Amino acid sequence: MRIRDVARMAWGQIIRRKIVTLLCLMGLSIGSAAMIIALSVGQSVQTYSEKMLNDNYKMDEITIMPNEGIKTGNGSGSGQKTKFERGALTMEKIRIIQRLPHVIAVAPMLKLDALDMVLPDGRSSYVEVVGTELDTLGGFGYRYAQGSGAGDGRIAVANYGSTFGFIDPKVTQKLFDQLNADPYNNELLQQYTDMSSLQDRLMQQRIQFRYEDFTGGRQTKMSGSVRVSGELTKPSNMDDMSAQNEKRIYVPLDTARALQDELGLQQADSTALKHLNSAMVKVDDKRHVAQVEEQIKKLTLNTQSNLFQEEAVAGQMAMYQKAAMGIGGFIMLLASLSIIVAMIMSTHQRRKQIGVMKVLGANLWQIRQMFIVEAGMLGFMGGVAGVGIAFAALGGVNSLLASQMADQASGPMMVVIQQSALPLGIVFAVLVGIISGIYPAISASRTNALSVIKSM
Repeated sequence: MRIRDVARMAWGQIIRRKIVTLLCLMGLSIGSAAMIIALSVGQSVQTYSEKMLNDNYKMDEITIMPNEGIKTGNGSGSGQKTKFERGALTMEKIRIIQRLPHVIAVAPMLKLDALDMVLPDGRSSYVEVVGTELDTLGGFGYRYAQGSGAGDGRIAVANYGSTFGFIDPKVTQKLFDQLNADPYNNELLQQYTDMSSLQDRLMQQRIQFRYEDFTGGRQTKMSGSVRVSGELTKPSNMDDMSAQNEKRIYVPLDTARALQDELGLQQADSTALKHLNSAMVKVDDKRHVAQVEEQIKKLTLNTQSNLFQEEAVAGQMAMYQKAAMGIGGFIMLLASLSIIVAMIMSTHQRRKQIGVMKVLGANLWQIRQMFIVEAGMLGFMGGVAGVGIAFAALGGVNSLLASQMADQASGPMMVVIQQSALPLGIVFAVLVGIISGIYPAISASRTNALSVIKSM
């Protein structure tokens, strides 16, 4: 008996037993759809997680810090001071790092204390002041809303958050006094919140920095004026509240050192005035981050990246994907049980047919083959139907995710049916069908043809 004849007979039985076929297809199609969605969810979660990591943790960036544990010293005699020059972060090392393979941008940083930025009208707001090379900001994804980092004299670039929250100190003190007297007054709290959320235009304004020095009694020190030559746009990966709370002013390194001197912030060791306290390195691809880190460490510097975040998330994603696959596998197990039961019932109902086939010369393998082919056809049909169910259920899955992740700055995760998951879902359904049909096929081949013919 040729395989075409076997397939024709199996197909005839599928068409003839419509209710049994429908029940088997329901289980197989749901199981196949669950498997396809499980595979797609796993891949979509991984893609979304990588995007979130890149947005929030900058996976292609490296933070460099001085290695103050490296001692050089000029001798071991008593009374001789120990220096840390070899582990210092200097501009010479920055120039070397800029020439390393896969490095596309390096931003040297001299971070000052948080300072009170004062506008010409007396209003102020606390900001973080960072000395750097302003032309490197573009390499790290910063874009200008207006102006630029180019110009003569003492200039500064304001980020998005630093344009918010300027309040007159007298007004602030008055509000605080009122709140101390009436701490549960929501109107006062709302008034302060409204003032903090007001945005000012800093472009071309002359700003100063104020520093309260408590080392030798309280002293208020004011810096010279700095002109704001540019304002940066709001980061696309941050919500409004987070962006407004990140207040930072970028100034050239020479200006930062001048501010240190004017406000009394310079380091005690005069040789350290030319040293940087950190730097940022932009790599062309996160795959090269580890390689670049190893090169930087050879300069006796400390490095830090967010690769460990990716490893931790990868472990979590693997766990979620296994859970989703487990759910799909469990549904497929239920579907296989339904096929086994249906095929066993079919075997009992077709005992006469099997007996006649044996009398006509059909061997055990041909009889088993008919049942296995029938189960495989059911699996294929269920897999194809599962593809349709997976696409139909996709809208509901994405709606559920959107409702659960509405507060995410990067938006909710969207599940996309992976093209590679479609054939896998169908193949899996066919395999489940074939495996489920093995026992009924063996049972059918053991039918006693003589006893069946006698009972006819």
